[in-house]
Amino acid sequence: MIDITRKLKLLKHLDERSAALLEKIEASLSKSDKGDSRPAILKSIKDDQQSCLEIAQEKISTAQQTYDLLDLHIRRLDQDLKKFEEERKLGKDKANKGKKQTGDKRKSTDAGLNEIDMEYDDTEPKYCFCNQVSFGNMVACENPDCKIEWFHFDCVGLTEQPKGMWYCPDCRQTMKKQQRR
Repeated sequence: MIDITRKLKLLKHLDERSAALLEKIEASLSKSDKGDSRPAILKSIKDDQQSCLEIAQEKISTAQQTYDLLDLHIRRLDQDLKKFEEERKLGKDKANKGKKQTGDKRKSTDAGLNEIDMEYDDTEPKYCFCNQVSFGNMVACENPDCKIEWFHFDCVGLTEQPKGMWYCPDCRQTMKKQQRR
């Protein structure tokens, strides 16, 4: 949830920066009407416009990351809800049997929970190099053509959400090869 808050704060900061640049562009336009150094003012306006476009791209990327994080949290909640419902059903089934089980109850409970932990929906998408379902903290590769798209922090050696654009090792390698050409 901290990552989502951080992303929303970043969006607000980017909005403030773009608003300041737009005010600067408007001020430059009023200067050009007064006959100041027109080429220098036009260059300044063009530079500020380019900065606004870059900020807009960063806002789009951040908004997509925020959406993806929210989606990830929703999927985790759905998984947890399913797990709890299965645990509850398993508990009711054991209570309804009314028979004492032989052996260590703790072991049989642990075994039952491990079976639930290991169960997953076959339709659940697989992510990352490990080809597992979504769990824990994950990061999205910024390359729209990335074959895997989402990665577990542990699998790519991250401990916190990266700042700015992040590309998976495969996409970074592909980009380096393309730059060499």
